[in-house]
Amino acid sequence: MIKSHLSWESIGRVASEPFVITLAAVDVLIVVAFIAFGLLKHAIEPWAFPAYTLRTAIPFVIGWVAVAPLFGAYRRRVFESFRRTLAIVAVAWVVASLLGGAIRSTALFPGSAPPEFLLVTAVLGLGFVLPWRLAVTAGVRRR
Repeated sequence: MIKSHLSWESIGRVASEPFVITLAAVDVLIVVAFIAFGLLKHAIEPWAFPAYTLRTAIPFVIGWVAVAPLFGAYRRRVFESFRRTLAIVAVAWVVASLLGGAIRSTALFPGSAPPEFLLVTAVLGLGFVLPWRLAVTAGVRRR
């Protein structure tokens, strides 16, 4: 449960606040949903092949988990304005998707990452990550 009074001291370091932990968990779910959507567009039913879906999503989840905190996506100031949310989350997602593509290009994960795939992933992924994060910013600003 999210506390009504948030302490922001730990944001930007190791996440310890329930708000930040919840935010990060939903971020991961959003990334997985984006990958599942992509699989559906390629006529692969994610629910029919859950292991494949996870193996496809993991590189991008790793990318997000590695990059988002470095770019400050969990710091208090990101929620102070929509413009800041847009800028920080957009840059973090583009870098995270490129890292995810690089990880996906290894022999450990299915698929590859040609340049057009990286471009599509970066742009379409924003359509999943940004609306969610802008909604969070709206909610935080109302408090």
